[in-house]
Amino acid sequence: MKKAIGAMLLLAASYQSYAQGGYTIDEAVSTVNFATIKKQYVVEPASVSQVSGQVSESGELTASVPLSKISTGVSIRDDRLNQLFFNSAAIPTIDVKSNIPADLLKADSVVKQITLPVALTIMGNTQTVDMNLNVVKSGDIVAVSSARPVIIRASAFGIPAENLTQLAATVGDIAISDTVPVNISLVLKK
Repeated sequence: MKKAIGAMLLLAASYQSYAQGGYTIDEAVSTVNFATIKKQYVVEPASVSQVSGQVSESGELTASVPLSKISTGVSIRDDRLNQLFFNSAAIPTIDVKSNIPADLLKADSVVKQITLPVALTIMGNTQTVDMNLNVVKSGDIVAVSSARPVIIRASAFGIPAENLTQLAATVGDIAISDTVPVNISLVLKK
C-alpha cells in the first residue's frame, strides 16, 4: 500500500511539473566547458558533464555543476583540479541561477541571441556575470549555448591563491592563470 501511495505521489508530482510548463536540463548532453592556461601559452581544455537543474514556467533557472565530473582527458589532472583547486570534497558544486525570459519559453519556435545576467556561486561566493547566449527552441526542447565565452577569475570568487599555488606545485611550479574562459551547452526538455 505504501509503495502504491508513493508511486501515485510521484506520478502526481511529475504531472504537476509537466503541467506547469517547466523544463529540466538533460544531464546526458549538457556541459560546462573551460580551459586552463599554463606557461602563458599552453591551453588545456576541460569539460564538466552531468549538469543538472530546471527552469520554471516563469523562466527561473537553477542549475548545479558537479565538480566531480570535471574531465580534462587526464585523470590525474582531474583529481588535482578537484582536490587542490576546487576542494570539491567540501564544496562539490557550482550553483547557477538566472532568469530566462518567459516569452522565449512560451513561443513554439525561437532562434535568438540574448545576454543574461547569471549568478554563479563558487565556494560560497556569488558573483553575477553577463553571458551572451544563443537560444534555440523547437517544440518542447530548448538549447542554450554560449555565443562567446565568459571570462571567470578565480580570485573574484574567493578561491584562495594557495589553491592555485598547490596546483602549480604538482607540475613543477609552472605558472597557471587564475582566469579561464567558460562556455556552456545546455539542452532543456519539457
